[in-house]
Formats: sequence, structure tokens, C-alpha cells
Amino acid sequence: MKPNIDTDVITPMNRLTALGNGRSISHYAFEPLRYIDGDGDTGSPDPAFALNDPAYAGAQIMICGANFGCGSSRESAPAAIAELGFRCLVGTGFGDIFFNNCFQQGILPIVLANVDDLATECVGGKEFSLDLEAQTLTTPSQTTLTFEVNALKKDGLLLGVDDLGLILSRHAEIDAFEALDRGRRPWIYPGTID
Repeated sequence: MKPNIDTDVITPMNRLTALGNGRSISHYAFEPLRYIDGDGDTGSPDPAFALNDPAYAGAQIMICGANFGCGSSRESAPAAIAELGFRCLVGTGFGDIFFNNCFQQGILPIVLANVDDLATECVGGKEFSLDLEAQTLTTPSQTTLTFEVNALKKDGLLLGVDDLGLILSRHAEIDAFEALDRGRRPWIYPGTID
């Protein structure tokens, strides 16, 4: 719930350049907060950090503080979060680039006006449920909250594909457009004009 957790906290730059040590990026995710002395190689997991609490083992929804994922445009940050098993982030706001990169990693970022009550409800690992098609999040107390999500991004998550996968899923439409367009504007297609 700390505000302004930036992408360098989520995936420290020095770890991105040294991943050949046999450890995955998720081992170093949140390293400065997750490990005693902030070192994932020598420090023990800090029991005070929520991701080290056994009550949250296997959690797929993370509730975040304000401006989560701010900072650089590091796609490794949502990749590490996805590798930790999270499929949804709920917060009051996210860094813009981070927000969009989440969808590329199969993570749904949900923006809500207030997440303090949600964070209180989840203490002890209580379960939330999410219905992406209906765009609802149901809390442990059975309160149903609605959220907004871009229709194309929603389709991508439901199909399990990124932006490129969405484009490729419309291959027949693209081919039909291109065939029609070749007749209208042959000069823009190499080898069409003799």
C-alpha cells in the first residue's frame, strides 16, 4: 500500500543486467522491500513485507498504493509481477506506461477511487473474486464493485493474447482490407506497379 512504488523498486536495474545467475526476475521483484538489507542474494525474506506472508501465498490480486508502477517504462516490472502469479492489480492509479505494459503481460490493472477498505478486507488472505466479462470485483464481504477497462484490452485478456495477438486474430479482415486497398492505391505496395 506504499505510494509511488516505481519500476526500479519492482525490478531493480542492476538485476536486469545480471539475470544470467540462474535466478528469474521474480526472485528480485520488490527486492529493496522484500528482503532484509534489500539484497535478494544474501538477505532473508523480510517477514514484514506482505508478499512474504504465507497468508497471501498464491494470491492473484494485488492491492497497490497510489501511483504504483511510476518511473521508467520498464516492461520487466509487470513481467516480474506476472511471474509471481498476479493476474490483477487494484489501485487508485498507476504509472501510464506501466498500466499499458500490464496488459501485454496478461495482468488486468483496475483503477478505483479508494482501495483502503479493500486492503483492510484482504488482511489474512481473504479471497476476492473477479469477473472480467462483467467488469466486477467482489470483495470477501460480498460487496460488488464495478470497474472500467478498454474494450480491446479486455478482449486481449479474455483471449489470452497481447496487442500483436489481437491483431493476428483479425488476420482475415486485414487480408480483405489489403486486397481492396491494393486495387485503390497500388502505388503504395511494392511490386504492384510495373
